[in-house]
Amino acid sequence: MLMLITLLNDGTLISVGYDHVTPSKFPNVWNLPVLFLISSVLAGVALFSSLILLYLSLDSWHRESWFYKMGIGELSYGQITTIMYLKVSISDFLTLFSARTHDGFFWTSAPSPILLGGACLALSLSTILACVWPTGTVDNQYVVGLGKRDPKSMAAVVWCYCIIFWFIQDALKVVTYRWMEKYNILGINDS
Repeated sequence: MLMLITLLNDGTLISVGYDHVTPSKFPNVWNLPVLFLISSVLAGVALFSSLILLYLSLDSWHRESWFYKMGIGELSYGQITTIMYLKVSISDFLTLFSARTHDGFFWTSAPSPILLGGACLALSLSTILACVWPTGTVDNQYVVGLGKRDPKSMAAVVWCYCIIFWFIQDALKVVTYRWMEKYNILGINDS
């Protein structure tokens, strides 16, 4: 089953090659420091949001914690493992949609139907698996399907959380590009 998920994710990433893009009027010149900086911004937000979610999940047993006050306290270790799997699955695909638009917001360029379809299929499968996965171990890690224990709405909470951080990630990407273009940071305007 994990092999099927891997193949589906790989197939979705291959569909990026069929995405709609606006071609440059001039030959492209790679500015690797700019690419590294933007990649670091995108990855940094994804990492930071993962660490926050992990902390909130681990802290869910304390009566003063944010999750406990929201009514989603007392998460088991297996649920936390599954929450992190789902978070990484969702945020990786959302990062793809943010990265593909270069210096604009993700909604400025519609993805190709094959890319959108592949992402929807992979994200749906990841969400379904995270909800119905049987209690047990996967690669020596204890997991519990999110639909097996309360709060059963945890998958929806993770989705909302990822979407909020996707907007933050995309906004930081655009702000970083504008800042670099305004002051010609790393020679972004030279190529």
